[in-house]
Amino acid sequence: MRRLLLSLFGLLAAVFSMAQDIKVVDFRLLENDLTANTRGTEKMDQNGERAALIKIVTPERGFTFDGGTLGIVASEEHTGEIWLYVPRRAQKLIVKHDAFGVLRDYYYPIPISGGRTYEMLIDIGTGRYVTITSEIARSKIVIDGEDCGPAPIYNKYLNYGRHIVTATKDRYEGKEAVYITTGDDQSTRVVNIGQTDISNLFADVTVRVDNNADIYFEGQNMGTSIWKTQLREGSYTVVTRKADCDSVKTSFIVKAGQTNEFHAAPPIPYTGFLSIFTRPQNTTAMLDGKSILTAGETVTLPVGTHTVDYSSKGYVAQRKEYEIARNLTVNDTVQMAEISYLRPNAFYFGGGINVSTLGGYTATVGAVLGDNDFQITYTFGTSESDITSWSNSNTGNLESRVAYKMNSAQIRYGYQIRLMRRLGLTPQVGFAYNTLSAVVKQGNTGYGDGASQQALTVGAKLTLVPMQHVYLFAMPEIGFGLKNDENYEKIADAAGFSTTNLGVIAGIIVSF
Repeated sequence: MRRLLLSLFGLLAAVFSMAQDIKVVDFRLLENDLTANTRGTEKMDQNGERAALIKIVTPERGFTFDGGTLGIVASEEHTGEIWLYVPRRAQKLIVKHDAFGVLRDYYYPIPISGGRTYEMLIDIGTGRYVTITSEIARSKIVIDGEDCGPAPIYNKYLNYGRHIVTATKDRYEGKEAVYITTGDDQSTRVVNIGQTDISNLFADVTVRVDNNADIYFEGQNMGTSIWKTQLREGSYTVVTRKADCDSVKTSFIVKAGQTNEFHAAPPIPYTGFLSIFTRPQNTTAMLDGKSILTAGETVTLPVGTHTVDYSSKGYVAQRKEYEIARNLTVNDTVQMAEISYLRPNAFYFGGGINVSTLGGYTATVGAVLGDNDFQITYTFGTSESDITSWSNSNTGNLESRVAYKMNSAQIRYGYQIRLMRRLGLTPQVGFAYNTLSAVVKQGNTGYGDGASQQALTVGAKLTLVPMQHVYLFAMPEIGFGLKNDENYEKIADAAGFSTTNLGVIAGIIVSF
């Protein structure tokens, strides 16, 4: 208990001691400062007149002020200052602080005029005010590790003791130890920091980073992918940044008198997750065209858009895009569609052989629309009928011996039925226009050349697809004569073929 009482007594004595040391070390008119007379910062007293402004410089906050009978107009906290507005002709000021005590009846040393700005330096008894200048103008001033800005630094309050002050600009630097003691004259002390050329301590530096990332140094963007500069020997840190990525710090040590090249760590991309399932399971999934995914596994991917190509033998290939978001999982089940070898919509052309009594080579062209098959064929007759002898009806003399070929133009309609993946059947009906071409074997008369028949055809097209777009087909068909001209019937009877045609067309077609 005794030790506690002694400690409290010591603390009270220290506070009382500090309370005796609070004082004003400088008070002056700021001739060129128009703050008290400028719209926005001026204030009026109770008589409607412009108040005077006293900018109080102090290292502490928590002061209260009493202006006596004339009072105080207003008090505002600003960076490094307290703005105290007082009426014109104010005479004195009382300053109070809970820790540093009371300064009573401080009489202003000069008259106070309305609309004018003044400066007051309050010393709380723990140090003194110092103005720092540098040999090179606008040098950066650092006091005890605190960046105080460019020189000159006015009215910087330094506590009693030793302080290290540095001044740097470009390739010039100076450092000085400043001692503040209780025996110093209380007027503002001026410290000028001398500087020397330190170019020999600098070196060329190149910093690179992958992935087109930005390089930041001391909070400023120094460039993308590469930064070339000169730095003083020592340890430095850069930060690499990029959209949708976590920034990464890289430290390096610069050595004077040599080339310094460093590779900074790139930013770490934000990531999300992708999990896919496929039917069938053996489907190949190619990610962004270069790596293969395994169905059922969850993979980690950078955020953004990713493309997956799906392929499997016998199935239609697919491409899907996925938008990966940070820390989220995208799940997808991909159902592969079997390849339709017999396409429900297609255009085709091809050819084949017409095997019949009067057959030949057949060209075909057509289209399938919703499994409705529309087809046009033309058969160039190559097979000949039996040779027929023709005599003059008046004299009975032989005039010619003739064989016949048949050309046929035909249109058909059918409906495609898929029996299996590669096998189809298309029942068909059609209309044929057949013409005979006479081949004279003896004599000069080609009797019946151009004789024609119109016929109704009924049949089917059997289609086998060995590979996509290539069809093998066979079309058995029977044609019933609807209308035969006189010569056609006479020639059919004489040449030994029927007006009812039965045959098969077989060949190959290409489908698109």
